[in-house]
Amino acid sequence: MKKSILLVAAIVCSTTLMAQVSFTNQSGMIGNYSDTSETAVDVDNDGLDDYVRISSSGIGIDYQQPDGTFTSVWRAMNIQNDPNWSVAAGDLNEDGYMDFVLGNGQRVSFLYATANGSSYTEDTSHTDYIFSQRSTVADIDLDGDLDAFVCHDVDLSHPYRNDGNGNMTEDQSLINTLDRPGNYAAIWVDYDNDGDQDMYLTKCRGGAAPGNVNRDNAMYTNNGNGTFTENALDIGMRDNAQSWATVFEDFDNDGDFDAFIVNHDFQNRFMINDGAGNFTDIIGSTGINPTDLGAWENQAGDFNNDGYVDIFSEMSRELYLNNGDLTFTGINLPFDEGSIADLNNDGYLDVANDGNLYINDGGTNNYIKISLQGVESNIHGIGARVTVVSDLGTQIREIRSGQGFSHMSSLTAHFGLGSDETVESVTVQWPNGLTENVGELDVNTMHVLVEGEGVVLGTTAFETEGITVYPNPTTEVLNFSLAGLENTPVTILDTNGRIVMNTVISQNKDINVSNLNAGAYFVQLEVENKAVNYKFVKK
Repeated sequence: MKKSILLVAAIVCSTTLMAQVSFTNQSGMIGNYSDTSETAVDVDNDGLDDYVRISSSGIGIDYQQPDGTFTSVWRAMNIQNDPNWSVAAGDLNEDGYMDFVLGNGQRVSFLYATANGSSYTEDTSHTDYIFSQRSTVADIDLDGDLDAFVCHDVDLSHPYRNDGNGNMTEDQSLINTLDRPGNYAAIWVDYDNDGDQDMYLTKCRGGAAPGNVNRDNAMYTNNGNGTFTENALDIGMRDNAQSWATVFEDFDNDGDFDAFIVNHDFQNRFMINDGAGNFTDIIGSTGINPTDLGAWENQAGDFNNDGYVDIFSEMSRELYLNNGDLTFTGINLPFDEGSIADLNNDGYLDVANDGNLYINDGGTNNYIKISLQGVESNIHGIGARVTVVSDLGTQIREIRSGQGFSHMSSLTAHFGLGSDETVESVTVQWPNGLTENVGELDVNTMHVLVEGEGVVLGTTAFETEGITVYPNPTTEVLNFSLAGLENTPVTILDTNGRIVMNTVISQNKDINVSNLNAGAYFVQLEVENKAVNYKFVKK
């Protein structure tokens, strides 16, 4: 399936909304580095996506420059667990520089940038065997720092809890998944529109016959209180085919995420979301061949900036352009996978793979790009939802680290706008629940949105103000800032997820935590039918 072609000219005839798409290989602009996995992401925080290639002998980074060129740097080092299956990126220790989760056929490693981002160190302390498939990064416990989840092909998958300083520890209590093999691709997505991240696990178990439970795709629905419930059968997503990867995007721009699943038997699936988080397979009407089986990679993006998300996958036709009516037109490309990012800063999505830089030749459609900077949430806003409204309609994107089967793509939310020259509003729903509107923004540029600087949306005091727990750290009493919480039950958990106290908020809007040992804890409560949790430190 992998292909290496120097020149790509894939053109499709236009319909009303569908612009032509073509790519040119500009690999001469970047360094000649080998890799076992790669990513296209902004590693130096200059607003421009870079091309990162990682192998056992080091890291090659092509830093994108404002003038459209690249500065190529090779950093030789012995990487013990090179990511021969997958890589995911995120600032794990919150020092302002991008770190990486390396999915290896034997072990998991964490690759940390040094304080100035000029070199890297590998944490090889995780010696448990894991045949890693998809690696992902997400704030699973919503404490403001990034955790990791790595799929295991032959056993129970591995979640890794972040202690707040970037130290990662395997912790099965972070998210309890079924103790089964065949875990191929995890993706974090708020499929039910309740404001928290759920996790869909795409599964393929070699040698397992149809009907074997080890082939069952699984949805781990976030209960909002630090726990997850597997309910794929209830919502129509328990596919028993040999599945490799699933993409979740709002393919029909109706405000919820649909799904496309590539399979190796039975048939591929196009699952339409009814808005309440229930799915129905409509692939027969989409124009995508349901029996075009055997794809590994499965990704998506709006490659022609017409405002509708296209499907980019290792099928016989590699790019399916979205016609805007839940039908797709397939076109042929001489490449079928890679990291997706805007690698020449022209607002059109490009693809990098195996040392090839496939630059989108662009067109006349407009666009807007949104990059997030978390404050209470993680620094890159991983897990946030961005909503853009223009004359074309409403579009949503999520910031995700680790999609498809192996590559890592940009953390910038990209929106095609077609002929729209203005954007009416941009809304960000941050991982911690804060929702902000930043109003109208200029098109054909990238905007960096900082958490807390927009107009907070909400109709109640809780929605508008949130809750502050203070003092933090505390020695004896923990106060709650919001009125009306008196007699509300609360649960205190330690960082391993163990319950250490159940109590209620007093008439003084506080609880007494003097009997707790020194350390970090989480306080959980329910406010306006929403489960929330806050991290605090007991001195």
